[in-house]
Amino acid sequence: MRTLLLSVLLLLAACQSQPALAPLPEWQSPRGREHADLGRIIDLRSGAHLTPEQLVARLAAAPRVLVGEQHDNPDHHALQLWLLRALEARRPQGSLLLEMLAASSSRSTT
Repeated sequence: MRTLLLSVLLLLAACQSQPALAPLPEWQSPRGREHADLGRIIDLRSGAHLTPEQLVARLAAAPRVLVGEQHDNPDHHALQLWLLRALEARRPQGSLLLEMLAASSSRSTT
């Protein structure tokens, strides 16, 4: 009886655990390889370094996530895909919006 109860508890615990994160994608671009923060996740409010697991846990609780990129940087695209897949495994996804904004664009007010 104890063995059966222990087996059921272990099975339930396994069902509740989060799936393991895929490793971060390898850096592709030759640009920025010398930067001291390459591959680090930094909380800009506190300056604390986060693990990928900590980042995903924080973002999974957010109602909306906005992720920026430099359009011609393949590493940004790979990281966005990694993050989208990681979040999908932890929460239902409502929608994905991809938009290109030009920093130099100006509007006429005439």
